[in-house]
Amino acid sequence: MNRLAVTAAGLLVLFAFGTWMAWSYVTDATFVDARYAQNLAEGHGLVYNVGDHNPVEGFTSLLWTLWQSLFALFGADPVLVAQVTGVAAGVATLVLLMRAVDGAAAVVAGCAYVLFLPTYFHLAGGLETGLVALVVLRMAVLGMRVVEERHVVDLEPPLLLVLAATLRPEALIAVLPGFIVWFRSRRLSGQARVGLTIAAVLAAGCVVWTIVQYSHLVPKPWSDAVGSIGFDGAWLWSTVVVFAPLLLLTVALLTWPELRRVGVFFCVTVLAAGVPLVLFGPPEADALHRYAFTVFPVLCLASGVAVAAMAGVRFVQAGVGILAVGWVAVAGVMSPGLPAVANTGVDLERTHAAIGRALADADVPAGARTVAVADPGVIPYYSGWNAVDYSGRNDGLIADGARPDSVVRTHDPAVIVVPSPGENIPDTVHDLDIPIAVAGYSQIGPFQARSGSWQFVFAKPEWAQQVEVKVRAAVARGEQQYGNDYSVTVNRWLNSLKD
Repeated sequence: MNRLAVTAAGLLVLFAFGTWMAWSYVTDATFVDARYAQNLAEGHGLVYNVGDHNPVEGFTSLLWTLWQSLFALFGADPVLVAQVTGVAAGVATLVLLMRAVDGAAAVVAGCAYVLFLPTYFHLAGGLETGLVALVVLRMAVLGMRVVEERHVVDLEPPLLLVLAATLRPEALIAVLPGFIVWFRSRRLSGQARVGLTIAAVLAAGCVVWTIVQYSHLVPKPWSDAVGSIGFDGAWLWSTVVVFAPLLLLTVALLTWPELRRVGVFFCVTVLAAGVPLVLFGPPEADALHRYAFTVFPVLCLASGVAVAAMAGVRFVQAGVGILAVGWVAVAGVMSPGLPAVANTGVDLERTHAAIGRALADADVPAGARTVAVADPGVIPYYSGWNAVDYSGRNDGLIADGARPDSVVRTHDPAVIVVPSPGENIPDTVHDLDIPIAVAGYSQIGPFQARSGSWQFVFAKPEWAQQVEVKVRAAVARGEQQYGNDYSVTVNRWLNSLKD
C-alpha cells in the first residue's frame, strides 16, 4: 500500500470520528424540508400544510426535498435520509479531492477538508450544504481538466449546472465558471449537445413547475434572508480570516506560468461563489460559515495544487502545507459559532421535539389541532398538527403581505408557541403582537432550551389541561435524558460525547 493510500485511509478514520462527534446536530430548517417531503410522499403535494391552497416554497432546496420524499415513500425518516446523504456527499468530496490530484496536492487538500471541524456539522446537519459543495467541487475539477486540455465526459457539465440550480440559487453562480470554460471548448461535441438538450428540458420543466406551483422562482427562505445590494464587510472579513492561507495559496497559483490558467479559473470560481454573498449579504444563520462552505473544497483543491508546485524546495513545501492545514483546523475549532451549533441538536430535542411529541399525544380533536409557531421545523414536524408559521416563510398569506396578527387570528390555533431570549414574554415576534395573540389563552411554561432561548406555550382553556400534562411530562423526560445544563459552551458538547 503506497503512502497516499495510507493517508486516505487515515483521513477516512478521522472523517468517521468527526461525523460521530457532530451527529447530534440537526437544524430546525431540516425539519421544515422533512415536513414538505413527508407531505409529498403521502400524496398531499409539496406543501407545508395538508390542503394548503396558497402554498409557498418554504423549503431551502427543491432537489434536496424531493430526494427525501423519495425515501419517505418507503417509510424512511426524511431527517435521517438527509443526514446520511450529507455524510455520503462528504465522503464523495474527500474521495474526489484525493483522486483529482496526486501526491502532496492530494494530502493537503484532503487534510484541510477533514481537519476543518465545521465540515462535520455541515454534513450531519441535515441540509443540502454538503451536496452543494460536492457539485461545485466536481464542476471545478472538470473545469481544471478542460483548462489543462484533459478528457472530460461532455454529458456531465450541463447536468451539473441543472443540479446546482435545483439545489440552491447561489450554487448556480458558483458552477458557472466551470461550465463556461467547458462550453467554450466542448459545446460542439455530440455528447455536449445531448447533455445541453437534456439540461435545457430539465431546467425548463423546473421553471414552469415552480412558477405554476408557487408563482416565483426563488425559495422563500432565500428571498427573505438576502438583503438589498450593499457591501457586507463584516461577513467578508470573518470569512477571509478563517480561510486566509487557502485563499492566499489559490492566488499564488497565478505566479507559476504553467499554472496561471488553472489559477485564474480557481480564482474566478471562488469570486463567483463569494461575491453574491458579499454584495447582498449572506443568508441569516450562516453558522460556521455554512454558505462559504460551498466553495471550501475548491479552496482545498487549489491550495493542494499550489503546495505541490513547491516540490523543488521540500522544507518550504512541507512548512506551507502544515501551516495552511493547521490554520484551517485551528480556525474551525476556535469559531465563535461552534458552541451554539454543537449543542443545537440536544437543545432542540430537549424542548422543541419534546413539545412537538407532546402535542401529537395530547387529547385534542383533529379539527382543533392547529399550532402557531415562529420556529417552523421541529415542533410542527413531530406534532403532525396543522401549523401557522407566523415568521411567514411557510405561510402564503403572510408571504403575500398579510399581517401575522390577522392570519393567526383567522386560524384560531389551539396552541401558540412563542420563542423568547429570556423568561419574560416578548411584546412582538416576527411582527406578531404577542399579548394580543395570546389573550384568553392559558400559559404553559416557559421551557428553557439553552441560555438565551426559551419557549412559551399557550393553549386554549378547553385544551390547556390536556396539553399541559403532556408537554410538562415530555420536557421532563427530555431534561432527564439530556440533563439540565443550558450553557452555550463547547465543554457541554464535549461532556455529552463522554456520556
